[in-house]
Amino acid sequence: MTVCRFLHSLSPVADSDDQLRRHILWLLLIRVILFTLLIGITALLQSMGLAVILPPPVIILALLSVIYIYSIGSAAILQKKQGHLRRFGLLQLLSDTVFTAMLVYGTGCSQSIFTPVFIFPIVAGGLILYRIGGLIPAAAATILYGLVLLAEFFGLVPAFFHHSPYVPVVNHLRTTNLFAVYGLTFFVIALISGMLAQRLRTTEEALQRTALEFDRLSLLYKQIFDDITTGIITIDDHNRITSFNRAAARITGYPPGEVVGRRLQSCLPEIVLEEKQHRQVIDLEKKGGKMIRVGYSFSRLNMPAEDPADQEPCSNCKVITLQDISKIEKMEQKLREREKMAAIGELSASIAHDFRNPLAAISGSAQVLALDGSGPADSAGTRQTLTEIILRESDRMAKIINNFLQFARPAPVQNEWFNLRRLVMEAITSLQQGGTECAIEVEISETMDCWGDRQQVQTVVMHLLTNACQAVEGGQGGVTVRGAEDRWQERNVSRIDVVDQGPGLGPEVKKRMFEPFFTTRESGTGLGLAIVRQIVEHHGGTIRVDSEPGHGCVISILLPLPQPTD
Repeated sequence: MTVCRFLHSLSPVADSDDQLRRHILWLLLIRVILFTLLIGITALLQSMGLAVILPPPVIILALLSVIYIYSIGSAAILQKKQGHLRRFGLLQLLSDTVFTAMLVYGTGCSQSIFTPVFIFPIVAGGLILYRIGGLIPAAAATILYGLVLLAEFFGLVPAFFHHSPYVPVVNHLRTTNLFAVYGLTFFVIALISGMLAQRLRTTEEALQRTALEFDRLSLLYKQIFDDITTGIITIDDHNRITSFNRAAARITGYPPGEVVGRRLQSCLPEIVLEEKQHRQVIDLEKKGGKMIRVGYSFSRLNMPAEDPADQEPCSNCKVITLQDISKIEKMEQKLREREKMAAIGELSASIAHDFRNPLAAISGSAQVLALDGSGPADSAGTRQTLTEIILRESDRMAKIINNFLQFARPAPVQNEWFNLRRLVMEAITSLQQGGTECAIEVEISETMDCWGDRQQVQTVVMHLLTNACQAVEGGQGGVTVRGAEDRWQERNVSRIDVVDQGPGLGPEVKKRMFEPFFTTRESGTGLGLAIVRQIVEHHGGTIRVDSEPGHGCVISILLPLPQPTD
């Protein structure tokens, strides 16, 4: 941890005074440590017999004292200094080049082993102050090193050199070569350090932006995850719960700390993760034993591997969303009851209206028959006609009442297997016996069986055939009944098609044809197709209508078949 902080403190600074001040303080500390170690180790090696050039101890102590006092004073000034920190930093770098030049001059000039120390302020300047911070110390180092070599060229060397391994310069081309090599090296290092510092600064800024965006995204995700009203559960490859939000805790009754890390089946066994497209509804037992209705769905979650050494991502992670739909279902049930009561009220008004004509006909016929030989009912033919009127209108009233009861109080569905062709043929026979004259063609296999309530499905077929025959009255065409197996919502279904070649349906009629009391015939009650839709929906099926004006009509009934069991 300490090493990481140290390396971070030496990284290129951003445009922050606090960071720049911290870097300059590190520069002062490194200066003191570097010069102390270099001189101390060299003095130690000299005492052990190594042939090196070093000034007398008094001069060494004086140089170190100057460096210590100057560095401590600079650090004290830096703590109080508020502005011009870049200038102050540049002054410290130039001071380092001066101290280095003094060290090189006192340890052999061109033969000094400390000449590479000039690189220290150049690199530090490039890191702290970027390109200009490296070029200025490089220029200063080149000039000072040139002055040292020039002093040596004119013989201006310290007297203690004569008592050391120092060798007077004979070949001045060698001195010139040293100046050229080191001078060029100083400037190249300055350029490279500045470029690297700029690159590091750009990378650091990009990393800071990325980190900031990640923090914002993480905060947004956490807020959404915690505050959303939908329960969210995530699981790993082994079906262990990895996260559990507040809504999930509220719905299930389990606090997150109690379920995170456990297998999903151990605490929520009702949730079955089978591949289904539609949302599933279950009865979930909350912690404490209370049962609630819950709707849930799930999808795969692409998550990286937990172990960085594992190259394989999480292949079976899932995210599960669940909602408590108990109140929603109760509200829907109440809404359906209200709609049904409103429909029954409207139906009652319609029945009262439809009963007027039959009652008037029955009442008038009965009054004529009651004249007992003193009126127009004396003849047998007249009495027969009046009796037929009474029976016909009574049947009409009975039919209205029967439809009303069937719509208002539908019988429960009692599913069974039955032969579809036989059922259709029985319905056609009943229609023909009732006086319906219509050419009906049946295209259903002898062996096709259907699953459902036989009596209710026969009622559906009767209503559809009655409407189809009425649509082709006047010889406009015939009616065809087809049957086949089909697929709907990834389930096997029995499809029953009733096709007529009548005038077809307009958009408005097609839109409202299944509404209660909507009819296009004067003698109709508008309940036949409403009863059809009600029965089909109770079977879990659906109705499709394909019709355009002038092109007949096809009404398709889809009834689900039972799911296969293992």
